Amino acid sequence: MTANTFLLPTVIARSTVQLLLRQLVLARTVWSDAIAPAEFEGAFGDTVTLRVPARRTARTRVLRAGSSITNDASTEFGVAVKLDTDVYNGADITDEDLTLSINDFSSQILMPQIRAVAEGVDDQVAALIGGATYGAGQTIDADDFAGSGGPVHDWWDIATEADEILSNSNVPLSDRFFLMGTAVRKDILRDTTFRRADSAGAPAAQDMLQRATLPTIAGFTPVVSNAIPSTDAYFYHRTAFVLAARAPRVPQGATMAVQRSLSETDNPGGTAGMAGIGVRWLMDYNYATTTDRSLVNTWVGTAVVEDADDISDADSATSLVRAVRVSGAGSSS
Repeated sequence: MTANTFLLPTVIARSTVQLLLRQLVLARTVWSDAIAPAEFEGAFGDTVTLRVPARRTARTRVLRAGSSITNDASTEFGVAVKLDTDVYNGADITDEDLTLSINDFSSQILMPQIRAVAEGVDDQVAALIGGATYGAGQTIDADDFAGSGGPVHDWWDIATEADEILSNSNVPLSDRFFLMGTAVRKDILRDTTFRRADSAGAPAAQDMLQRATLPTIAGFTPVVSNAIPSTDAYFYHRTAFVLAARAPRVPQGATMAVQRSLSETDNPGGTAGMAGIGVRWLMDYNYATTTDRSLVNTWVGTAVVEDADDISDADSATSLVRAVRVSGAGSSS
C-alpha cells in the first residue's frame, strides 16, 4: 500500500495549519494580518503598499474672537511589502522507506517539514527586526543600566526606559513585545527583581519560578528566540514590522495537495493577527526513481513600518519609532 491511499488531503490540511500555528514564535509578535493574501494577486512586482493611516493634530481658537477655522490636509504614508522569499522544505520518500521504515507519515515526515518551514518564517522575521535601522533615539545602551543581585544589567530599568521611548511616540500600550536572546533571558532569571513575587507566597508566582518562565515586564510580553543572537534584545509594538504570507496555488499536476491559510477557526480564542499566514502541502510520485516527494512551503515578504517625522508634510522623512533596540545586552557568564 502506498502513501497516496491513506493520506487524506482534508486530514493533512487540518494538521498542517494547526501544527504550523503552534510552531510559529516570532511571527506571532508582528503584523501578520496587515495584508490579505489575495491582495498580491495581480500586484505589480508582487508588491502591495500597506497604507499607514494619517495622523491629525487638533487646533484651538478663542471663543467670541471671530477667528476662522483652519483646515488641515490628511497625509497618508505607504509601506511597500513584496513577496520575495519561498520558505520551503522538501522530502524524498522511497518505496522502501514508505513500506519498511515509516510507521506514521504525519509524525515522521510531515511534522518535521512543517516545523522547518515555521522556523524558516521566524528566521525571516528575525532578520527583519535585526536588520532594521534604529536611530539614536530608538537605541538603549544596556551598559548604562548596571544590574544588581547577580545580573549584568538591570532589565527592569531597561524595559521602563523602552516603555517611555515608545510612549513618547504615541505607540499603543497593548501588543508590545520584548524579544530577547538566550543570554538576555539568563541575565533576567538571575535578577532578584523578578523573584520578588515569590516572597509573597503566590502559587502562580512560585509555579512561574519553578518553570523559569518570565512574567510581563513593564507592559511587554517577553519572547525568547534562538533565531536571534543570544545577546540581542528588542522592544517593539506588533505593528512595527510586517509579515505577509501567501500559500502558493495547488498545481494541477500534483497527485495530492492542499492549500490553506490560518483563520480564527484554526485557532479559536488564540493569538489574534495570524489569519494572513498561509501554507501549501503537496505530494507526487516520481516513477523513474520510485520515490514520493513531499513539499511544504509558503511565500513571504517583510517590511519595516516607518512613521513620518512631520505628520503634516507629505514629503516628510520617515523613521522607525515603534521599536527600540538594546545594544551591549546579554551575559556571557
